[in-house]
Amino acid sequence: MTFPCPQIKSRIIPVPEQNERSSPNRMNGDQKQIRKGALMEQKKMTFDIPYIRLGFYAEMLADTRLPASKVSALRGGMGEMLLRQNCVNDRKCDGCMFHQACPVYRTLYTPMDPKPRYVTGQESVGYLLECSDRSEFMRKGDRLVFHLVLFGESIVYFNLYLQAFALLGMSGLGSARTQFRIAEVRNTEGGKIVSGNHVDMGKYRYSLVSDYIKRRKAELGFCDGKYRLTFTAPLAMKYQKEYMNRFYAEALVKGAARRVQMLNYYIGNDADLPEFSRYPVIRSQTVRKESVKRYSHTQGGPVTLRGISGQVFFQDMPEECLNYLIAGELTHMGKCSSFGFGKYYLEQDRFYLQEK
Repeated sequence: MTFPCPQIKSRIIPVPEQNERSSPNRMNGDQKQIRKGALMEQKKMTFDIPYIRLGFYAEMLADTRLPASKVSALRGGMGEMLLRQNCVNDRKCDGCMFHQACPVYRTLYTPMDPKPRYVTGQESVGYLLECSDRSEFMRKGDRLVFHLVLFGESIVYFNLYLQAFALLGMSGLGSARTQFRIAEVRNTEGGKIVSGNHVDMGKYRYSLVSDYIKRRKAELGFCDGKYRLTFTAPLAMKYQKEYMNRFYAEALVKGAARRVQMLNYYIGNDADLPEFSRYPVIRSQTVRKESVKRYSHTQGGPVTLRGISGQVFFQDMPEECLNYLIAGELTHMGKCSSFGFGKYYLEQDRFYLQEK
């Protein structure tokens, strides 16, 4: 049996004519271009990211032994002291009603909303710790120098970081419970912000990553793309879904660009990753595997961090890639950067230039 299809009378509702010039929802050609330009500008990466690199001078209060790699102990100790000083919920972060206002959360991690798609957990891009001193024995009065690099809004939390390291000095660093006092804290230019018990916030001045890039380019000079990149701390980074056991030019450039992108998101600029027309050419490289052991309060036991270090020799360096690799000297690249991983520096490959 078939049923007749009912006839539905359509009703055409006339739309009143609008004057194109007077329509509030219609944009003319100039307005469209302005709108398009604004959207493109919104997604463009910027190097105008505020930062400050602080030098901490910790004076040993007794003869002591320290691990060769000190950043993990400094980072773990700093986190523990921040929790002791500021946590009001018995360290129960899940469901804590004070989560958004928590100073520990805002100093140890980097609130980003929105955030890049590849950021799936809590990232720590607002700060970095660096320490190149690998001596394992220090006498009373010796000074351990380490650096704290702050980016974006993390810059305003200097007092919290300072208090954390001062308390760490009283509590003791590492398994030997090494005690120290913060004798000095210096700014990026070497000016004394802290000297003994005196704090001069007039010397607490931040810079921009873009200014750092300009200065480093002037220092490096023209070398026809012949650069040497040296990792002074292990790099833990994936390339084609596998952790690298050698260096790849594309991975290095994109790794530096991702760090800059995360900092862009941190300062409120949800920028796209740049599309590079070409990448540097690697002439040769040296690679060695490294590992650093640390105790994790979060995981309740020892953790081993692994990566590769060494040198990369370039024979060609596009300008667009050079900017990001120079920025990476400040921002580091790869995973575990808050524990000092991914630190490197660029210089002219003088031996190659002399051979030519």
